Amino acid sequence: MTHRDERLYQLLPAIHRLRDEELGSPLRALLGVMDQEFGRIEENIEDLYESWFIETAPEWVVPYIGSLVGNRPLIEVAHSRRTDVARTLYYRRRKGTLPMLEELARDVTGWGAHAVEFMERLAWTQNPNHLRYTRSPDPTGSHPTAFDRVGTINVRSADALDRLDGPFDEAAHTIDVRRARGGAYRKGIKPKARTGEGWYAPRHIGFFLWRLNAYPHTLHPARRAAVPNDHGWHLHPFGAPSPLFTNTQAERDPARLAQEIHVPGPIRPVAFREDLEAYRRRYLPQPPATRPANSVWYGQDRSIHLVADGIDVLPENVLCKDLGVWARPPAGFVAVDVRRGRVTFAAGEEPAELRASFAYGFSANIGGGPYDRRSSLAANADATLARTRGITPWTQTVAKDGAFTTIQQALAEWTNAGQPPAIIRIADSAVYGGTIQITLPADGWLVIEAAQQCRPILRLVGDLQIAAPDGGRVTLDGLLIEGAIQLSGDVGLDIAHSTLVPGRMLNEDASPRSPDRDSIATATGGGPHTPEVTLRYSICGSIRLPASTRLLAIRDSIVQALPVGGVIRDAIAATDPADAPGPPASIERSTIFGSVHLREMVLGSESIFAQPVLVQRRQSGCVRFSSIAEGSVTPRRFHCQPDLALDGVTDMAEADRIRTRLTPTFTSMNYGDPGYAQLRADTALEIRTGAENGAEMGAFEHLLQPQRETNLRTRLDEYLPFGLEAAIVYVT
Repeated sequence: MTHRDERLYQLLPAIHRLRDEELGSPLRALLGVMDQEFGRIEENIEDLYESWFIETAPEWVVPYIGSLVGNRPLIEVAHSRRTDVARTLYYRRRKGTLPMLEELARDVTGWGAHAVEFMERLAWTQNPNHLRYTRSPDPTGSHPTAFDRVGTINVRSADALDRLDGPFDEAAHTIDVRRARGGAYRKGIKPKARTGEGWYAPRHIGFFLWRLNAYPHTLHPARRAAVPNDHGWHLHPFGAPSPLFTNTQAERDPARLAQEIHVPGPIRPVAFREDLEAYRRRYLPQPPATRPANSVWYGQDRSIHLVADGIDVLPENVLCKDLGVWARPPAGFVAVDVRRGRVTFAAGEEPAELRASFAYGFSANIGGGPYDRRSSLAANADATLARTRGITPWTQTVAKDGAFTTIQQALAEWTNAGQPPAIIRIADSAVYGGTIQITLPADGWLVIEAAQQCRPILRLVGDLQIAAPDGGRVTLDGLLIEGAIQLSGDVGLDIAHSTLVPGRMLNEDASPRSPDRDSIATATGGGPHTPEVTLRYSICGSIRLPASTRLLAIRDSIVQALPVGGVIRDAIAATDPADAPGPPASIERSTIFGSVHLREMVLGSESIFAQPVLVQRRQSGCVRFSSIAEGSVTPRRFHCQPDLALDGVTDMAEADRIRTRLTPTFTSMNYGDPGYAQLRADTALEIRTGAENGAEMGAFEHLLQPQRETNLRTRLDEYLPFGLEAAIVYVT
């Protein structure tokens, strides 16, 4: 084989090469140097050739290719700039068509999107020779899928009535000459309260956006309801009512508009019921062997699927019901309430075990969830490997069908092995419980993590106790914990992508079971405790740590204190006494529900403090780009609200109006709701764009939601047909 650096030398005639070897190969050395330069020129030519194509061009060339096709750069949010440039000509070929505009909105925002030409929703007087029809469920009409725009809505169709004034409404409306208004869509709110204002006009087009994500579970163990409703099951792992979301299916046809199964929204009960009834009407006359196993919403690889005692529940045996009072279905049927996430069985047909595939909704990859955590798992492995000084760390896997079926068994084996730096990985989404106590050796290191795409639940008996008398560190990653953590000694605790349920557990009405209990606290007695606690992309209840704590670091997380007797407790404070200042803290890009009482604020950045913050040592540290509640005492502030808006305002009434307007408002403050801790669309712009990078303050800053909307408006300026006016409406 010829070495690359000798290609020129091998081109010489053999007689010259022989003569060169006799002289000590000076010509070979010279041509070797020339060949290296030739190789660099060749590589440069190859790079220039690859730069002609957006798929292979270096990153620095992408803006230049974009300028050649007239691409206006976007903020990188949902996808890379390379993808946006690559699709420019694809968009141009279909410019102005409604499916293309819908696909554009979905691509540039990364959200579920549905576009509506409101002109097509207008009632009009038609020419008898040119009647216009559209598809709408009307099983009582002469044509089961036709609906005349001139006529009134079919009041016998529950589905058509349920979709009224929503993104998938197909009824005729009278004209509205006001300007198109966007904002948040809330079903049941009349047009005079913004929803629907200015929609139905000839030149208006609506873009309905779903900001929440749907997180699918596969055959997750359901939770049995408490007596006397133990014939029913909760699909939510904490046994609380929670709406089921659509496990979205990809829209394969670029010429068609998205339907409800293509967007990550809550499943409409009427749509679910109509789907099951349509399945029964169509397939029940057929033999069982020829019936499909799936309907549109129900079945394997669909939004809902049930397995009772290892046997699949078929679509023809499922009923959509309101299970607010846990009503039983008729014999041979299983009732499902998609609004509450509940399932009931007929008398005598209750299974011993129920597993369900479903999807829940939430804003972001925060807290324990079945989402991509590969970077976090890799960081855990790197940190543990570093502690072993190059030796492969001790690793064990816990799963219900594995060698270790409980965390306690893996911890016992770890102790028997001498407590080396270790990773205990939970490889399923099962429920684990009991009492867990961890005592670290001097400078010990232990990681308990969920495997990729898994969501295990730790249902604790008592507190999870972690002790490190001589120093050590524990990492919890990807876990849902029903209970609390108690620290003692000089322990370091790192919580990532996990949830410590505020109030320890949820009742069946979604209320916290123990609102007066803290999620993280130190043990009483046993000498001084100097822990170090870090929360990353996590959800946690109130925290009680002593002032001797080395540091409490909270990043991209939600901390919530719950009301007791109508008074909200401190979210972060000292262990004892209750009114003493808590630990030094660094809080970045987080949302804190409850008062914060600290000895020192090392850094407060791009966060929302819903209740007052009291810092004892104000000479050091700072708070920047954050929302600070009235009555707070903090270190120096920079670009905080409402301070920035109140600068120069002397009128007290005007100052009160500004404070009221700049108070953050949330879709929900109840843990377990899909819109938990999400800023409402009508929150003041100064809060929604007040972070340092122009994103919203709080735990969802990393979503860059204002930038997504800006990207969409930038593209609509280019691709929206002349004269049309767009309304951007947030459905979730």
